[in-house]
This record gives sequence, C-alpha cells and structure tokens, in this order.
Amino acid sequence: MLLTLSRDGNPEVYRMAVDGSELKRLTFTPAVETSPVWSPDGERIAWFSDEGGEYGLVLAPQDGKGASRRVALKGAGFYGNPRWSPDSKKLSFSDNSMTIFVLDVATGAQTRVASDPLYGPVPVLHHAWSPDSRFIAYTQNTPTYFNRLFLFSVADGKSY
Repeated sequence: MLLTLSRDGNPEVYRMAVDGSELKRLTFTPAVETSPVWSPDGERIAWFSDEGGEYGLVLAPQDGKGASRRVALKGAGFYGNPRWSPDSKKLSFSDNSMTIFVLDVATGAQTRVASDPLYGPVPVLHHAWSPDSRFIAYTQNTPTYFNRLFLFSVADGKSY
C-alpha cells in the first residue's frame, strides 16, 4: 500500500505492508509529493514532486534502494491522475489544463493525448488503459458539455 503522510505540512511518500507490519519512508525532501502509484510489475513507484520548484514525475525502485529518476513534464503543472499501463512501460497522467499525456518510462518521451475544450469547475477528462497496454480510453467534454468517449492508440498516436 502507498500513502502520503504529512508532518509539519510536508507530505512524504511511504510504502506500507497491507498487514501494517512494515512502514518504509521513500522520500526525504522539503518538497510536496503527491499521487504515488505502484507499477503493475511491482518494480517501481511513481509520484509527482515539486522539488526544485517545478512539478515533475519521480520514478523510484519500490524497495527504496537505488537511485530515483526525475522526469521534467511538459504540461501546465499541478499534475494528477497517474495511471500505469498494465505492462508497466508507460504512465499516463493529466495536468491543470485538463490535458492527458502519456510518458514512455524508458525514454521519458511525452505524448499529448487530448485536452478538454472547456475549462470548467469540475474535471471530466477521465482515462483508463486497455488490458493489453495498446489503448487509452478517455472521456472528453464537448463545447456543449456533453461527454464523448474516445480511444487513443499508443502505437498510432491518434484518437478514435
């Protein structure tokens, strides 16, 4: 289980055994860390961090041993909704401009999937991976506030 606990207003990422027998702190920074997610293969944990002044994505070994890797992100900041692909090779997320991106974990390459055309008070841009990691299903608002469902092909870089 992953969680963020705040001490003195500073959230840190912890890994905890389901039975509560082990609690391991994974971050030790003055930064704000949010939205930790475990990769499906169990090897890595990803979270967003504002260490250094700008939000980025941190990829780290799940056991806390070894170096973590920080990836600068191309979006509008205030990232959230991280979702690992089932094969653990890609990670999708959204930003403050209600845009979905896909990150190739090996290369750090980022692809813009889609943006909501209207910035409303409630984000409606939701996404989920297909079981084979080839597609992302997402909802997108129309200018008349009706949601439409799309499929983004990772291989083609196109939405249908």
